[in-house]
Amino acid sequence: MIRRRLAMAVAIALVALVAAPRHAAAAPRKGPRHRANMPPGWIWPASRAMRADGKRCRKELTAMGVVWKRAPRQRKIAAPIYVPGMVLGGVKLTPTFRKGPFVMDCHLALSLARAGEVMTQIGVRELRFSTIHEYRQIRLRGAKRHPLSRHALGLAIDVFEVVLEDGQKAVVEKDYRKKEPTLLALERGIAASLDFRTPLTPGNDPRSHYNHFHLEARVDYEEQPIRTAMTTTRAGRRR
Repeated sequence: MIRRRLAMAVAIALVALVAAPRHAAAAPRKGPRHRANMPPGWIWPASRAMRADGKRCRKELTAMGVVWKRAPRQRKIAAPIYVPGMVLGGVKLTPTFRKGPFVMDCHLALSLARAGEVMTQIGVRELRFSTIHEYRQIRLRGAKRHPLSRHALGLAIDVFEVVLEDGQKAVVEKDYRKKEPTLLALERGIAASLDFRTPLTPGNDPRSHYNHFHLEARVDYEEQPIRTAMTTTRAGRRR
């Protein structure tokens, strides 16, 4: 009986010894995968490289003769400014119902200022918009998506109407489908510009952008030396 018990104890010990390394080598269970909600290369708080790029942007805007002012810090806007006169590249920006000042990232102002010459050449004198900065997620093809809208980053403007050089208005909702030439030329010009991403319009997203042009400055930090680790907010909560 004693020998049997001793043999059983030895067998249990051997089993435990063999099983232990397997347990130790087992891969740890992973939590939910983090989904970045900002463009590739962007982090928050803004990195040193992003802040330096914003400084360069403001210098270039000044060199172009644009009068701008620093805006208070805004959630997820890397280089917040506002343009008191709301004229960029000779084109006036007029809100349809909101009141200013309208905070934007410097890069949106710079892109619009650069595009001003082309816009005036095709007959655009004024862009009537509803939104520039608004903290929200992307809406595409009628559905809300996880990534932040570029409006949240201050990089986009929603244009509902275009005022022509003769004072007449081209309304996106009713005139785009009539192939109004200035609207079509504006769409093509923005799409061809290296300063903007592809515009969202009734032509490529008739569900979410049936009544306006979504114009978005192109800013790519992905190839800059920016850390890509998950960051935290001031409260310490991951985003």
